[in-house]
Amino acid sequence: MTSFGKTLRSHASALGFGLAAALSAVAASSIAVAPAYAQTETSMEFGKPYQEAAAAYKAKSYSTALAKADEAGKHAKSVKEKLAVEQLRTGVYNAQGNKAKLVSSLEAQLAIGGLSADMVRSHKLTIAGTYAQLGQTSKALQLTKEYVNQYGGSSQQYAYLASSALAAKNTSEAISYANKAIDQSRKEGKKPSEKMFNIIMKANYDAGKMDDYYAALERAAGEYPKPAYMKGIIDRAEKAPRFDRNGLTLDVQRAYMAANIPMTDKDKREMAEQAVTRGMAAESVALFKEMFDSGKLGGASDPLAARNKGLYDRAKADAEAQKNGGLAKDEADAASQPTGLLYVQTGEKYIGMGDYAKAVELIQKGIDKGSLKPDELANAQLHLGYAQYKAGKKSDARKTWAAIKSDNGAQELGKAWTLIAK
Repeated sequence: MTSFGKTLRSHASALGFGLAAALSAVAASSIAVAPAYAQTETSMEFGKPYQEAAAAYKAKSYSTALAKADEAGKHAKSVKEKLAVEQLRTGVYNAQGNKAKLVSSLEAQLAIGGLSADMVRSHKLTIAGTYAQLGQTSKALQLTKEYVNQYGGSSQQYAYLASSALAAKNTSEAISYANKAIDQSRKEGKKPSEKMFNIIMKANYDAGKMDDYYAALERAAGEYPKPAYMKGIIDRAEKAPRFDRNGLTLDVQRAYMAANIPMTDKDKREMAEQAVTRGMAAESVALFKEMFDSGKLGGASDPLAARNKGLYDRAKADAEAQKNGGLAKDEADAASQPTGLLYVQTGEKYIGMGDYAKAVELIQKGIDKGSLKPDELANAQLHLGYAQYKAGKKSDARKTWAAIKSDNGAQELGKAWTLIAK
């Protein structure tokens, strides 16, 4: 099976957010044209050509409007007059679709001053968006970052900055902006974009922060419970420092099935074999039966037909023996044992039989009796939680899994089952 890490790396190029999505179109409020001045408010040298420029603008005679605005500008003395002339130019450039001159005119307005705080903010956003439309990505990125750091941003703006930071291999900044995009999405009443979780995962993976990577993977699975995410979480168990391959491989495979992760016929056969080895005879019988009934095992196309039939027959014989008093005898023997291990092992076999209430009872007895080795206790807690989950006691199961402390893979599987149980 392909690892989730490889999948994430191969899809890294799909994590980007375009400038057009992050920076909306030019805001109408940014291009308002100042009203014409009355003659009593200004000099004749400024007022007459300015009024003519405003009239030409209204008539959509833009070349005349610009010429008259230039004439008025020669006589503009106050901040108010200079700003009025530049606002008129801004309106013309916007109407003409001249984005290069539009952005220059907006920058000129900011340099002149005299704008309201709301207009300053609106201009800054429009300037960043216009640079984006002009294809000046680095300038747009710089201005967008300055804007959101000063005013806060939309979820799309934060997403753009996160994507850009990841592309620049600035992992800490990518994580910061992606988290802000997620938080802002919730404030906007929207479900956070799945891409933001992927950016956080990729950034942590690239930085070698694997604990943070898996924490992000769990967050993604919580929001988007996809098999690919769950597989990455489940597979983490096998990377534990002392993974208990004999004791927990079956649990990895159970988690795959519960999370709807595609399994090959080979995977299912190995799962059936693991169940036999672990004494889960009834569980093994169910798995083998499906494959034998479908002809996938035991037929002419099965090179291991004799071996597989032997395992199937063994599983059926063991299941019959357990059903006809074997497990009852084990339970009685467990009472005289110095530790609770036999109670636990007997309870686990009841899981395979589908008697989850009995499984919960006996595994809990084993834990309570005590004297279990650390790995035995961790595995017992994992299986107790599994039995509780299968018995419909999800809340109890989550508490049980949360209590696991181990480095043999049981703790990681407990986290995986906690997500599955949601």
